[in-house]
Amino acid sequence: MAFTLPRFTRRAACGLLAAAFATASIPAFAQATYPDKPVKIVVGFAPGGTNDILARLLAAKLQDRFKQGFVVENKPGANSAVGNDFVAKAAPDGYTLLVSSSGGLTVNPVLMKNLSHDPTKDFEPIALLGSFPLIVTVPASLPVNNLRELFDYAKRQKGGVLDHGVATSSFQLVAETLSSAANVKMNHVNYRGSGPVVTALLAGEIQVGVLDSAAVMAQVKAGKLKALAVTTGKRSAALPELPTIAESGLAGYDVPIWTALMAPKGTPEPVLARLRTAVREVLAEKDTVDRMHALGMDPGNVDAPALSRRIAADIQRWGEVAKAANIKAE
Repeated sequence: MAFTLPRFTRRAACGLLAAAFATASIPAFAQATYPDKPVKIVVGFAPGGTNDILARLLAAKLQDRFKQGFVVENKPGANSAVGNDFVAKAAPDGYTLLVSSSGGLTVNPVLMKNLSHDPTKDFEPIALLGSFPLIVTVPASLPVNNLRELFDYAKRQKGGVLDHGVATSSFQLVAETLSSAANVKMNHVNYRGSGPVVTALLAGEIQVGVLDSAAVMAQVKAGKLKALAVTTGKRSAALPELPTIAESGLAGYDVPIWTALMAPKGTPEPVLARLRTAVREVLAEKDTVDRMHALGMDPGNVDAPALSRRIAADIQRWGEVAKAANIKAE
């Protein structure tokens, strides 16, 4: 004999099912209409730096595309760890994003003991926004005109040591890879950012700085500093006149700095897909490319799996460099 629900029970069951389907459809609907409210892009540095400028360029472009506000919020502190941690713990809904330097994602895990997030587990990669070389820079008064002459100069100094100005821990590790490859010792002198390092170079307090192009190119063009080489394996499209370190005698040397767009782990894939499509279009636009070249950057891509692999590989690489240089986590 067939079992039939009482009429009131059938009505109740139908109501429960309808409610369940309506509830289940809310996330899908929200994802399809994303974004339907302003989106926050967090930068872990003060306004004015390369990451901040790039974040604001991206925010304006995404706002035009989505017809919704994209607002940059600066949360500086602890070499960007404060801002990165804020995003790692934010709701994974696509409304809090992160523009992070490679240092924040790959150097902090090596050099910071109590980092409260894991860049390999707590973020969803969206896009590699761009990469750029650091520039080996010396005072105009230093009697060298290329990298080989700088190494020869170092070996003629007492103790064979160059005083190197440290702007960030990331830049220090890049300088360590250079000194190790060239078998030249560097005495690292800490400063509070690239600007003070440039001031020290101009004053002749130090012999070399391994610095971002935005910090040094104005002084290079003015003839007050000399740019000797870039740290990337290929010449930068933004700085085609500068040879690479590999071209200058250290074959295989390739150490770029990069910036990425990330979301909290668990952000829905449809939201990530919408963002990746938009960012791909932004990175291909001529005015974006021109602006990034003016910053000394080469545009990136939206290959999220490749970015994940890069983060893991760079953490391992910087761990090995720090160990070899006896640089301890603090």
